[in-house]
Amino acid sequence: MQEIINRVKSSYQEKKPFVLFANPNHSILHAYFQKDAVLHSFENQDGFVFTAFMSKHSFVIPYEKSEAYTCEIQPLFLDAENAEMGSFPLSENSYFERLVEQAVQSINQHEFSKVVLSRKVSYEVDVDFISSYLHLVSSYVSAFRYLFFHPKIGMWMGASPEQLVQINGNELQTVALAGTHLYQENLNWEEKEKQEQRFVTDYIITNLEPLVEKINVSLPFTVQAGRLAHIKTTIDAQLKNSQMAIEAVKVLHPTPAVCGLPKEPALSFILANEKYDRKFYAGFLGEWKSKKSNLFVNLRCAEIEENEIHFYVGCGITKDSIPEKEFVETENKLGTIQRIIKLKVKS
Repeated sequence: MQEIINRVKSSYQEKKPFVLFANPNHSILHAYFQKDAVLHSFENQDGFVFTAFMSKHSFVIPYEKSEAYTCEIQPLFLDAENAEMGSFPLSENSYFERLVEQAVQSINQHEFSKVVLSRKVSYEVDVDFISSYLHLVSSYVSAFRYLFFHPKIGMWMGASPEQLVQINGNELQTVALAGTHLYQENLNWEEKEKQEQRFVTDYIITNLEPLVEKINVSLPFTVQAGRLAHIKTTIDAQLKNSQMAIEAVKVLHPTPAVCGLPKEPALSFILANEKYDRKFYAGFLGEWKSKKSNLFVNLRCAEIEENEIHFYVGCGITKDSIPEKEFVETENKLGTIQRIIKLKVKS
């Protein structure tokens, strides 16, 4: 593992792209180090894909132009000598709560049935990104845990609880994930949260049907993601042929879990009212191979700059949404990623 850490440091200093990632419930760390600093657009080639919320910005660290490493994740690397835990003050809630009120009004006026609103929360701090990522890897074992850097994109880190799609030959698996609550035993979901999850499930089924020969849908169940809980449905389908894989990704992204329904009016509301660029938040990322791919939605993430960190969090809004509760939901999600951040010790 030390070899990978040393390579991360040298690639970052040389401003060359790299990605570290661990799949959910796996203890193997994967690393790809691109040999040059070229920004490659994703055009169905094998590699690690990194796609923005507005999917016209889709890039890849190509396998054929990278060096690959794997190793067992070692807990002994967690306590870095030159890092300290970050401390982040409470966020301002008034603007986001007004935005939720505006969205509920639009829903009641039948402009759309659901919209996903998000916040960008920034702090001036000097992040130790290596220590933070190692802390994240051990803290959120059930999530897809990544650290991505490209000099022309920047550095992003996250622990996503949501798979966009897994493809193995003609077999496709995806999930409908929605609703958020602090985890507890015997959790009772409100109707608003159940409805939000049904929206996502119905959208996925409707859009996959033209591309598949058969489709199977599980009953909804509660799943834990760190300190949070969500409602989840698994969806298994058989593609008509393997060439449909990229088409399936295109029709699924962005899902109602990060955008809304119907997609176009919900997206228009987001672009007109959020007042910031989501960039790669709520986009997708992961391994893409000709016969086997594993992609995740970029949630619970942070963008790390030299002396600043930007957190991105969101929640689904329906006609029953209460602005104060929606703000608390985003704060809970914010805490998920904030609590793993470690800062450089000032000399």
